[in-house]
Amino acid sequence: MYLRRLSLTNFRVYERLQLELQSGLTVFVGANAGGKTSLLEAMHVLGTTKSPRTNADCELVRWGTDVARVEGVFVSRTERETRLAVGIEAACARGASGKRLEVEGEVVGTAGDMIGRASVVMFAPDDLAIIKGGPSLRRRFLNTAIAQLRPTYLDNLARYRRALAQRNELLKNLNRGGHGFAEVEPWTGQLVQAGAGLAMERRHFIADLDRWASNLHRQIGNQETLSLKYHGELAEAADEASAEVHFRDRLEELADLETRRGTTLAGPHRDELQVEVDGASVRQFGSQGQQRTAALSLKLGQARVSQEWSEEPPLLLLDDCLSELDPERATAVLGLASTLDGLVVTSAKLDPALRDRPEAHFYTVGGGMVRRGVG
Repeated sequence: MYLRRLSLTNFRVYERLQLELQSGLTVFVGANAGGKTSLLEAMHVLGTTKSPRTNADCELVRWGTDVARVEGVFVSRTERETRLAVGIEAACARGASGKRLEVEGEVVGTAGDMIGRASVVMFAPDDLAIIKGGPSLRRRFLNTAIAQLRPTYLDNLARYRRALAQRNELLKNLNRGGHGFAEVEPWTGQLVQAGAGLAMERRHFIADLDRWASNLHRQIGNQETLSLKYHGELAEAADEASAEVHFRDRLEELADLETRRGTTLAGPHRDELQVEVDGASVRQFGSQGQQRTAALSLKLGQARVSQEWSEEPPLLLLDDCLSELDPERATAVLGLASTLDGLVVTSAKLDPALRDRPEAHFYTVGGGMVRRGVG
């Protein structure tokens, strides 16, 4: 899959922009803070409905304007076109933000109606936090990756979060002296059902990601061995049915303790993805370079799993990552991504690994404008 057309209106630094793009390798070159990352961010918004840089949608709206719009036309390997658009209201001052999601020109009601229409995988310097940060960031990585591939996953995630919030509120009430544990049971049922589905999809995804990411890491990580381990209450369940049984039994065991603490103490909201290099936690013991290479391997592996599960390669976005690699590794990364239909790379300067690729399409970015060519 690649992006044939990108149109922006009042998005970040761009007042109006329309780009006609091609399949293969696209390179955006320009000074830092010139708008390169915003182009990739807009592409990510189209694929996932969310920015990879902020949770506040209103930050995406150009300063002094009320509404931003991102529109794109994606092309599959079978030449099927998919037109997606996201409209964003600048409502920060009112404490809210609204989004209008469109598929083929028609407004859709939920993010689930749009996510998965075009698969997008993005790696940026901030993704080092997937390795260095807490478990919630790795769960967010899993959620974003799997939701693009399995529509039911997004449904289960929404149901799980709603049930968890309601259940925790009732447990807090019991902790404060309230009565009626029976009121918790309906939410426990929903939590168990949705949680089992989440856990099974995570287990399958992590198993395939481990296979791909470890192989890719060996090619760019000086033969170090990367491995992924899924830790969670339901990680070892044989199937969804047994996961439900185990989850319910575990919640029954914890009932008194949960009541005393006023919160749910087991479930996928406490899952962890452990990333190891040569058998040691790269988060705890890895160097900055090892952590960066591990994060990049996860994203490259995600792209491979996406292609394997959907039989359609995703659009891969690499934001200013080659400058952090030596020339040999930078060339290896581009080579690994060369089988994709769409690869978009940003760079503050024309990296040697990019300059030597005659098939690349180059653009210069700066001042809210994009022009073809460099120099």
